[in-house]
Amino acid sequence: MYALTMRFTLPETTDWSKIPGLMEDRARTLYRDMPGLISKAFVYDPATREYGGNYVWETREAVDAFLASEIVAQAREKFGDPVYSVHPVAVYLDRGRVIAGIEAVPAHKT
Repeated sequence: MYALTMRFTLPETTDWSKIPGLMEDRARTLYRDMPGLISKAFVYDPATREYGGNYVWETREAVDAFLASEIVAQAREKFGDPVYSVHPVAVYLDRGRVIAGIEAVPAHKT
């Protein structure tokens, strides 16, 4: 498993009251069944103008495919290059379930 942290800096004119609804829509329409994605926490901070996510992916290849995807390309066109980092996951805790090592976890569907 691999963790990806990605942040974009949004324009000063951003209407932050609309961001949670936008994130929920994107979760349902773009990310819900994304291949290789185990989880994503959508995060934002109007004080720093940051918008992004904390992701957990099944494989490094899934991370790389996402970074090369049209979703990220469109965000880059709109907001510029993000700040991001990728790290191997040693232990993943999911609602009390401890998953140790780089064990693949099937994506959850709700």
